[in-house]
Amino acid sequence: MGERGVDRIYKCPECESRNIITDSKHAELYCADCGLVIAENIVDLGPEWRSYDEEQTAKRIRTGPPMTYRIPDKGLGTPAPELPARTKRLRWISIDSGDKTLVLALLEIDRMTDALKLPNNIKEETSVLYRKAMKHNLIKKGRSIEDLVSAMLYITCRQYEVPRTLKEIAEVSRSSLKKIRRAYIFLIRKLGIKLAPVNPARYIPRFCSKLGLSEEIRERAIEILRDDEGTGVAKGWEPTGTAAAAIYLATVLSGEKRKKTELELAKVAGVSVPTIRSRLKFLERQRGS
Repeated sequence: MGERGVDRIYKCPECESRNIITDSKHAELYCADCGLVIAENIVDLGPEWRSYDEEQTAKRIRTGPPMTYRIPDKGLGTPAPELPARTKRLRWISIDSGDKTLVLALLEIDRMTDALKLPNNIKEETSVLYRKAMKHNLIKKGRSIEDLVSAMLYITCRQYEVPRTLKEIAEVSRSSLKKIRRAYIFLIRKLGIKLAPVNPARYIPRFCSKLGLSEEIRERAIEILRDDEGTGVAKGWEPTGTAAAAIYLATVLSGEKRKKTELELAKVAGVSVPTIRSRLKFLERQRGS
């Protein structure tokens, strides 16, 4: 009798008892009431070990965590016992240079995403992007891992519409803003990545929070951008500069005693004061001021 036939047996064909026992030791299926052997040579699809409580089951079960690109072997390897420090050094020396680079890159991605308090899906997708760059032979000697990883993290944030600026990424990176921007342009071109324009309104809550501005200012700044009807986005302007200009205009219109200066806004947004002023003039024209 096949495995599926065994699965369909719910009662004894002789006495119609439902007290059916599976004897995995003797590979038999029998009735506990009349003793009739219903099936022989059955296949036991369960584990070969026994457990007597939930703790033993948890220790012996072989099902591991799901596959992830955030670790070098994607989580498919077998955990090794703790090794002495000398043995660890010897193992590291024996690792292929490409694998070493991958390990270092994934550690850097993990460190930076934690510093920026980014969710796990950003870690995962940035790790996928790094592996993609490896396949395209973009990770070569002479190119800084820190530059590339920082740029990839910014690209992933843009793809998932997570409001993080290049300046914020540079603050937790081991690379300079200039180098990260250069790596970003390089990756966009080489990988053929097309990024949708970012809505400047996404940056306003974070900028207002950093500046200690009220909820009223935040809502007013978002309303100003809503009146803009996406003209700034269509022009391809940096969204952070437009967001900073909208916040500045909102503080002016609110009549608060102390409005934030253009310099304070420029520091938070990671843009220059002239950028904010040019965006501000455009927004004022849009409002008919």
